[in-house]
Amino acid sequence: MVKAFNKKESKRMTCHKKYKIRKKVREHNKKLAKTLKNSIKKKRKIDGSIPNLAPFKEELLLEAVNQNEIKSEQKKQKKKNPPTVVTKSAVQTSQAISAKSVSSHITISQCDIIVWVIDIRSAKECFCEETFSELTNAKKTVVFVLNKVDLVPKSVAYQWYSVYSKRAPTFVLKSTEIILTECEQIITALKTSLARFGGAKPLLAHLKESSTEAEKKIGVIGGPQVGKSCVISTILKQCGRTKAKKATETKLSETLKLVTVPGLIKMEYKGVLNVLNNIHQYMNHPTEVLTALAHCITKQDAMFHFTLPNYKHPEGLPDALAVRYNLYFQKEPDHEAVGRLVLKQFRDKKLKFYVACEDSDDSVNIPDDQIGDVHRLLFEGDALRLNSSELNIIITKKEKKKKGNEMDVDEDDEEDDKELGMGSSDEEDGEFEEEEMS
Repeated sequence: MVKAFNKKESKRMTCHKKYKIRKKVREHNKKLAKTLKNSIKKKRKIDGSIPNLAPFKEELLLEAVNQNEIKSEQKKQKKKNPPTVVTKSAVQTSQAISAKSVSSHITISQCDIIVWVIDIRSAKECFCEETFSELTNAKKTVVFVLNKVDLVPKSVAYQWYSVYSKRAPTFVLKSTEIILTECEQIITALKTSLARFGGAKPLLAHLKESSTEAEKKIGVIGGPQVGKSCVISTILKQCGRTKAKKATETKLSETLKLVTVPGLIKMEYKGVLNVLNNIHQYMNHPTEVLTALAHCITKQDAMFHFTLPNYKHPEGLPDALAVRYNLYFQKEPDHEAVGRLVLKQFRDKKLKFYVACEDSDDSVNIPDDQIGDVHRLLFEGDALRLNSSELNIIITKKEKKKKGNEMDVDEDDEEDDKELGMGSSDEEDGEFEEEEMS
């Protein structure tokens, strides 16, 4: 009996009441939206007409008429004489040549000491006698830096050092690639170890000795993709880029400053460096590059480096490589796939190579101060030897597909047969006559 008096009312709502509340809420929101629309002031559209009360109305109208006439005349002239269309390649080449000439002259004019960066893999390509004579005539002190030593055997580094040490003081260096942004920072302990790792310590000591008497500026010079910015980053122990448009000066000591200017030299690569710089273009012509490389490599080096059996050199090298790497197309060796594979190995630095040095003295050795920092990076392993620094790559237009040529030939033959009265039509007529006789 007690439970009957303690019953509570249920919180359930009838559907009629629920839908009525929703309707009222909807109507209320619509009213709010209308009030907001009316409250916002609409922007007045400004007409181009000049009011009557404005001063100098006639003069303003005459100016507007004259401007419209001038615009219409310019449009007519453009239609008569259309502008000359210049391709992107021509614009890029002209801009690149002008940038190279200007930047190289700026570095020569501004700086007293010039650091010439050379890629040791093909050092002969990176050297230009004309620029060297200009520097000597301008009485500039030149310092050669043989960069990327870790990609070349130890004996090759000694050979190229003996060649360039006769011309000017040379230094062996492995430039450290540092990528930084504005927000990122490097630990101070790591910054100090970077210069020691690359071998820039003896280079800095030599530069400081040459600038003891008066203030001097250093400029970095070299061909494209030789490693100029990486050399600057090893000297500065932070990110240094030579692609900056404005020249910036950083103090190395009280009497020494380093100028970061894009110091590109006018240089035409004709060997492997040309292929590496324009690798996207040469990927479309891999067979031509492979045939040119086959003429620069001896048979013994190719057999030893690629582990190949005996073959006919240099014509049979693509076939031997196709058998080695199992690259076939329709049960025939695919020369294009082999060429692309070799180019990718060059690009990714998996295939180590160097150009042979002819004029070298075994008596000249690299001093211990320079080798001490880079000794761990040098290797005495195997690398592909190229006999010459020039590659005679002959690119020809690709022939049309065989199927297309065969179809054209068949169509021409059929037309000739029709003209002569030959073909399948006579045979068919003979068959029909036999049927009628039967």
